[in-house]
Amino acid sequence: MDQKTPNSVPPTYSVVVPAYNEAASLPELCARIDAVFAGQFENAQSYELIIISDGSTDSSRQVLSELKEKYSSLRAFHLRRNVGKSLALMTGFLKIRGSIVLTLDADLQDCPEDIPLLVDKIKSGFDLVSGRRIDRKDTWARRLGSRLFNRTSQHFTGLKIHDLNSGFKAYRAEVAQKLTIYGQFHRYIPLLAHQAGFKVTECSVRNMPRMHGSSKYPTFRHVGLMDLLSITFTHQYNMSPLHFFAKIAAIFVIPSALIIIYLILGYILSLFGLWDGVLLGPRPLLSMSLSMFLIGVNIFLTGFVCDFILNHIIQNRIKVLCDLNIEDDE
Repeated sequence: MDQKTPNSVPPTYSVVVPAYNEAASLPELCARIDAVFAGQFENAQSYELIIISDGSTDSSRQVLSELKEKYSSLRAFHLRRNVGKSLALMTGFLKIRGSIVLTLDADLQDCPEDIPLLVDKIKSGFDLVSGRRIDRKDTWARRLGSRLFNRTSQHFTGLKIHDLNSGFKAYRAEVAQKLTIYGQFHRYIPLLAHQAGFKVTECSVRNMPRMHGSSKYPTFRHVGLMDLLSITFTHQYNMSPLHFFAKIAAIFVIPSALIIIYLILGYILSLFGLWDGVLLGPRPLLSMSLSMFLIGVNIFLTGFVCDFILNHIIQNRIKVLCDLNIEDDE
């Protein structure tokens, strides 16, 4: 599409693309996205394309500068260093102007031609639609790792999404704006949205072989399990950390307290000649029980301090917290 005068009216759609050293793919990506909106949407000018160059060290800056001369809908942002996909996406979410947001990877393995499929799902009433890659064009090891990752996530969270890590998604703008993703949390965007109370589903999309460059991620990513534990814990206990720490403390405190009571009671009875041979000082069982008891008390106090701090934070930010969880019907 030739260069045009930018429209002052906010676009309906925002397409956010994080890119790291994908200069070879960017011209085709822009052309195909532009063709989709020109051919399959009523208003071809109703979209913006936001590409976040995540500290790219190739010719991405020059390529994007040339593409901006050709596509008036293109907005390019360059991060000073590689900060990862999560923060690159967050950067894009802070820049969006459309009411419907789409994300896809820059490597052309996602088909821009499937964008209408995701948009139709959003228009049918869902808040977030995750693309489920059918017939993935990856190595068997990567497919196996992805399957294990998704099965584990389904088991722990109960969210029946078969391809959590797909970068091809559609969101209502309010979802993208309320998400906070960092580290490797981009893998769990559907889960985070689900936990926030949004309606989440998935839609089958095509997957193509990578034409340029190589994958920026290792085949097996063990950090994903730790992220899952972090998200699950934060969601379940973010407003009541003492409940979690008290359960752990009870494992140490209750058995050790019973043993200590048993030893002290036996010692007292032995003083009156009712129980022979009960000594307190030299018994390893007493030392172990006291140690376990103190460990349990420290764990409980950790939860108590967390609850104390959280109480002060909530008192200062209660209005903000309420606003984040309310739906406006006006």
